[in-house]
Amino acid sequence: MNIHKAKFILPAVIFIVFPMIPAHGEEGVPDPDITVYEYQQTKDLVSFVHEAAELFSEKGGEAFRAFREKGGKWFNEKRYLFIYDVKGVSVFHPVDPELEGKDLINLRDLDGKPVIRYLIETVSGEDRPYGWIHYLWCEPGEIFPRWKSSYILKVAGPSGKEYIIGSGIYDMRPERQFVVEAVDSAAELIKEQGKRAFSRIGKKSSRFVFKNTYIFVLSMDGRAVVDPAFPSREDAEDMKAGRELVDFRDAVGKYVVREMIEKLKDADSAWVLYMWPKIGERTPSKKVAYVRKVKADGEEYIVGSDIFLANPIWMKL
Repeated sequence: MNIHKAKFILPAVIFIVFPMIPAHGEEGVPDPDITVYEYQQTKDLVSFVHEAAELFSEKGGEAFRAFREKGGKWFNEKRYLFIYDVKGVSVFHPVDPELEGKDLINLRDLDGKPVIRYLIETVSGEDRPYGWIHYLWCEPGEIFPRWKSSYILKVAGPSGKEYIIGSGIYDMRPERQFVVEAVDSAAELIKEQGKRAFSRIGKKSSRFVFKNTYIFVLSMDGRAVVDPAFPSREDAEDMKAGRELVDFRDAVGKYVVREMIEKLKDADSAWVLYMWPKIGERTPSKKVAYVRKVKADGEEYIVGSDIFLANPIWMKL
């Protein structure tokens, strides 16, 4: 969205993501559920990491020789694997082997994201042994960082010690499932921490920020509480400080926030489809917001995220 040309701007959205939990395989490595993703590139990466985890679970460090073979299945111009222990020590990194054995727990990206801490946090839940993390990183041989999306999985080696194995892709196409899981994760954080979570969600260095997309939080009357598009207007303690978005209309005149409020009267979550131009474009494109109703300190809020669609406008949500 062009925040300089519209009176009302619905914040965009995204972050670290937690996929749906599939059944576990015989070796203790979760079976990937690639049906929740739309793009083949995403499905291939998820399957790639799970297959590597199976091999590492069986052979441990003996698998490193295959993982390190340049031009092979596991290390090529498209992708490579990395492995950390659950305390943040690099165990395997074929591109930068000098990092192996070093404690990288405090490593941050250009936006200040503690990448390794978030990596550990993503897989720490007992029912969430894998997930996604998005961060700014330099591709090997390049000077300037680009957005990288890495899929990571917690796995036990032959000794039973736990590790985190993963692989990433630069400038990956965002998935609708990323939005769902980011909103669900933000909602859980708000449930746990109440209004204290608002300041964490809106920060540029938070795990919920990815490219030009963010998590937004609204009061049930349409006032912005977490508003990354206008961070100076946010004030979790003073609800009157947020922008009034109840009258926000899309490119064809649809009241987007009003529809969110209406749909959440009888449901805990909902999809809202609307039209909005992409950055640098004048023609409106299809965009969809996923929103959830969540309670914090006794008050109800709307937490949501949105994404431009590649699917036809008549798609079922």
